[in-house]
Amino acid sequence: MPGIVPNEGEVRLLTELLDGATARENWLLKLYKTNVTPSETDTSASYTECDFTNYTSKTLTRTIAAGTWGTPASGAPTNAWSSEAAVAESTYNSGTPQQWTCGLTGNTVYGYFYQGASSGKVVLAEQFATPRTLANGDTLSLTPRFGAA
Repeated sequence: MPGIVPNEGEVRLLTELLDGATARENWLLKLYKTNVTPSETDTSASYTECDFTNYTSKTLTRTIAAGTWGTPASGAPTNAWSSEAAVAESTYNSGTPQQWTCGLTGNTVYGYFYQGASSGKVVLAEQFATPRTLANGDTLSLTPRFGAA
């Protein structure tokens, strides 16, 4: 399933892009445990965040620097987000995956979303092609990407 930028995320991104007075906020990378297909009208209330043992959301710092977002580059799509001939995208932390290791109590994980750390707005959401059931000792890895086609 391709990722989607809900309406509230589009407004937030355009406001940050066009209004120099609006502070750029960090994003939280969150996993969700409800079988929800992302849509344009989604808000944070559309998703139930995972709560398996040892789960925490991950902060994605909004800078282009070592250890955060790479310099955006144009090229052929590297994932299922787009069927376009070219995209511009960036990966987080040089493509090093963010990881979660489940403790005693697990969840079925249906997808992930980026949420503004201060605004609470959903910036991007994607449902996995196949849900992942996590049990004690299982690890889920996800490489954050953000792109435009």
